[in-house]
Formats: sequence, structure tokens, C-alpha cells
Amino acid sequence: MSILEPPSFLFLHVNQRCNLRCQHCAFWKRNDSERANYLTRERKSEILREFAELSGDGGVVICGGESMLDLEDYFAISGECRRLGLRCMSVTNGTRIQNESDAQRLILSGPTEISVSLNSHRQDLHDRTRGVEGSFTKAVNALRLLVQARERNPAQNTKIYVMALIFDENYRELEAFYDFVLNDIKADKLKLNFLQPSFGWGEPVDQFFAEHGKVDAGLLVETLAHCNEKFALNLNPVWMAQVGMYFRSLHGLVDANRGWRTKSRTEEHICNTYHRNIMVDLWGMARLCFSPDFRGRQLVKYGDLRRFWDSAGSTRKKMMKCNQFCGISHSVRRESSTLTPNKPKRAYFVAEARR
Repeated sequence: MSILEPPSFLFLHVNQRCNLRCQHCAFWKRNDSERANYLTRERKSEILREFAELSGDGGVVICGGESMLDLEDYFAISGECRRLGLRCMSVTNGTRIQNESDAQRLILSGPTEISVSLNSHRQDLHDRTRGVEGSFTKAVNALRLLVQARERNPAQNTKIYVMALIFDENYRELEAFYDFVLNDIKADKLKLNFLQPSFGWGEPVDQFFAEHGKVDAGLLVETLAHCNEKFALNLNPVWMAQVGMYFRSLHGLVDANRGWRTKSRTEEHICNTYHRNIMVDLWGMARLCFSPDFRGRQLVKYGDLRRFWDSAGSTRKKMMKCNQFCGISHSVRRESSTLTPNKPKRAYFVAEARR
């Protein structure tokens, strides 16, 4: 018998297409032609109920593509989460939140935490890296509408965040970026994701990862420390040190154009997705991270989610040795970017099954 904490997050996919053309992502090159084989809405609800039993105070992350391209599925998940008392989060590009009605529905019926992707406070940089002219205006408009809708419905207490990708063209401008997000838009937080191999698997060449990793690690950490003091961000110093380590690991990377296939790794192990996350893809395959490199389990019937979590010990051991660059992602990294009060740990005993 061993002690195992319940999972903290369930990542549930709804689609694999997008209406932008982001240079750091390959999902816009896909489509949902296999939709007939995806998990049904009813099966997703069953998985959510099982997750609520397994982790009553857990969080559910709605994943895409651009998940708001499928609004019925999107609101079905957020609605079920509300009914079950689960926290719900999503990251969207904002293109489907362009009027008061859109924003009002999200605040009243959508996720309890909504992040809108924004690569910069500069329109030109955001539009260029997101691949569609006008995407900056739509993202900022969505954020402003959400903030206004929350002001009209304060009892909802929805968190409204900006999710940024940090790379060589914007890391020197973080102070102005924070000021724009916190003081102009008045979002609750600017969440930082950092350059990593481009989202999505199977692309033969990763041009964006290869060309945009020239970040001065020392200057980046100094800039983060300065912003931390100026904006009272309560940043985690261990996380900041790991960010510096991460970009030092990228220096001199000779096969960055291979993206996920690069043989290089980070200097330190910075991920702990295997202790807190379950990712469920469109077809019902559950894994402990987004990578297909580690063994998963097909969720066929009620109880499979718990069985997968309880029996994944050997996979966890393998993952503890993984130093792939995706370890810096906000979804999987061990260290939170901010210091938060310690929460009491939940645990239960499990008989570890052989895999």
C-alpha cells in the first residue's frame, strides 16, 4: 500500500482546430474530421462526475484548439463543473467574445477562470505572431468586455487573466506589458508562458522555437524581479530561478528546429505533472501529461479514471527523469509563479497495480 494524493487538475479536450494562425502552434493546421470518433458529451459528463468524486476541490481545464469554436461543448463542460462544484478554467484567443452578450454568458455560465491569450501590449507583435491581423484588437476587446461583465455581476467572482507567451521579441518589454494588463485592461493577472517547442505534435520543422530562443536569462530574471517589486506580484523566487535555468538550457541548442524531437534537455527537472494532472484527449485516452511518449489508458467505462490514476506508478517513475522543454509550461511545472499559502494535502491509500 502507498499514499497517493488525488489529482488536482483534469484537462479535457473539445476540439483540435483554431481560427488564428499562431506561429508557435500547429493546431490551426488540423481539423475535426474525426469528430464522429470523439468522446460524446455524455461520456465527458461521466468523466467529470468521476473526477469530482476523486478530487472534489479539483479544477477542470477546457482544452483546444480554440475551444470556444464549439460553444455547446464548451458550456456543457463549464455548466457540469458548476453543478459538481468543480473549478473550471479555459484559455481562449478572445475572438468569440466580442459583445456584451458573449461576455455576460461567460461570466454567468462559463469557466470560473478565463484567460485570454495576448503576446504583447504591442498590436503589431501580437498580430504577427498570432498570424491574423486584428487579433490583438479582438483579444483586448474580449478582456475589456469580460472585466465590465464581471463588474455587473460581482457575485460570480470570475478570475480574468491574460496568458502571454514570452520569447526573444517581448521579454525586454515586460514592465510595459504588465502595466498594460494590470492598469489599463485591469485584468487580475498576467500569466507567463515561455517559449517551448510549438504546441501540437508531428510537425517536421519547428521554425518558431528555433528562431526565438535568444533570451538573455540574467536580464529576464532581473526584469521579472523589477516587475515583481513595482507591481507587487508576489513572484516565487524559486520559479524565477528556474526560468533563468530554462533559458540557459536553450543557449547553444543546435537542433532547436527539431522541436519536440530535439535531443537536448533542461539542466534541471522542473515538472511534476505526474503528481497532479490527468489529460484526456478527444478520443478518451488519459495520460499524465500532453506527451504521447508516456503510457496512458483508454477511458472506456466509469471507474477507469480512478483506475488509471491509481495504477500509474511505473509511468510516474519514468516521468520523474524527463527534462523535456515543455516542463516550463504553466500547466505542468512544479513551482507556481506566485507564492501562495500552503494548502493541507489530501491523500488516500492505494494498492499499486502492475502496469
